[in-house]
Amino acid sequence: MTFGERVRQSREKLGLTQQELADRLGYKSRASINKIELDKRNMKQSQIAELARVLETTPGYLMGWRDVTDSDGELIRLPSNISVPSAYALPILGTICCGDGIHAEQHYDGEFFVDKSIKANYALHVKGDSMIDAHIYDGDVAFLRKDYEYEDGKIYGCVYGADDSASLKKVFRADGKLILQPCNSSYKSLIEDPDDVYIVGELAGVYHPVK
Repeated sequence: MTFGERVRQSREKLGLTQQELADRLGYKSRASINKIELDKRNMKQSQIAELARVLETTPGYLMGWRDVTDSDGELIRLPSNISVPSAYALPILGTICCGDGIHAEQHYDGEFFVDKSIKANYALHVKGDSMIDAHIYDGDVAFLRKDYEYEDGKIYGCVYGADDSASLKKVFRADGKLILQPCNSSYKSLIEDPDDVYIVGELAGVYHPVK
């Protein structure tokens, strides 16, 4: 279904007319709701969040978000009936590489709504294919948490090297070094001094866009 079709289905499930939904949202007429249901109106994320609240569903359901992978690579299916208080917005702060690394730059790029079962502080766009064996793909959105207890073999966002390259890697400690291991046999592991690596967060989950 499209965004508009999910809105219409949710409205009808509550037994609301287009005018009644418009009234609850503070719109002047049912025409605004009709445009939404016909996918003829672009909406900001804040407007989608309010629409989801009134329809007693989530922004994720309305937007067609389906698959989320946790930090262990397990697939989570987001239920369509979770309530809006179960969702919160993560700031998207730029891009992280799943390849040979890119220069680390932070920039605000909007918000991404996730279920509260995902404990994260911010989100990053994923670029590259070095983590595909961990079910992390080019075009995904990675969720990272800043507060964590370090464990060997977990996936972390790492900034390293003279160019401040930033990428997702499995991290191991060995002989006083940090091993940054990709999850794709086409890429080699990196061995770095701990003082030269800054871990920006532990992977808390990954969103796979619906295609």
